[in-house]
Amino acid sequence: MTAPFIVDAHVHTGHPNIFYCPEVTAGELLRRMDQFAIRCSLNLGSARNLLGASVGEMEKARKEYEESGGRLYYCGFFDPRRAKEDLAVLAKVTGWQGFRGIKIHPSFNRVPADDKRYQAVWEFARDHDLPIVAHTWSASSYNPVQVLSTPDKFEPFAAKFPNVRFVLAHSGGRGEGRREAVRMLKQHANVFMDFGGDIYCRRYFEELAEEGVLDKVLFGTDYPWIDHRSHLTQVYLAGIPAAAKRAVFCGNAQAVYKL
Repeated sequence: MTAPFIVDAHVHTGHPNIFYCPEVTAGELLRRMDQFAIRCSLNLGSARNLLGASVGEMEKARKEYEESGGRLYYCGFFDPRRAKEDLAVLAKVTGWQGFRGIKIHPSFNRVPADDKRYQAVWEFARDHDLPIVAHTWSASSYNPVQVLSTPDKFEPFAAKFPNVRFVLAHSGGRGEGRREAVRMLKQHANVFMDFGGDIYCRRYFEELAEEGVLDKVLFGTDYPWIDHRSHLTQVYLAGIPAAAKRAVFCGNAQAVYKL
């Protein structure tokens, strides 16, 4: 390739609430993207989004998109505990340039992913042809709220809304979570996953190729918490065909988020 083509489908801007990150602005993210030939990224929000998906946060994300020359796409956020307010925000921003989907985070919101209060956002996504991307992880003894976001808990809604493109962020985490995520990719045409976060597995992509799901895997980093290079090298060094690497790096995300 002679020009940047990579899509990072999992980044954040703004200060996180529990992690120290030295680079949190859109400008710093763009400098990193230029350094590693990343064409565009999908901003899944900041701690402010998690604490309250206000129109102001969406206006900030839209401004970053415009000032980046269309390189920083962004998502809205839905918390089932404030469903009416968040749906109103989503209704306002749907159609804005750069707006590409809806993020949910059951572990942060302390509401399990199969709770009936999520029905409204799945209906909204269906009616507006928007993908949903969700925090997912495996059950964890040291972080027990992760049990609210295990991949299987999303399956009832993913099956009920087969026209909603659904992304399991973090690939379901580790161990059983990742196995469940792969199973769901194989069983549901509308389910995808990104591998943003601290997911470091030997032969990760070779195993996904053997499972036949590489066409449903999106490149993602979870920047600024994770350095781009740690995930770029996983793909570059993977023992998979060049066409598969290109699909992971850009084609799959382009299809899911209609970039």
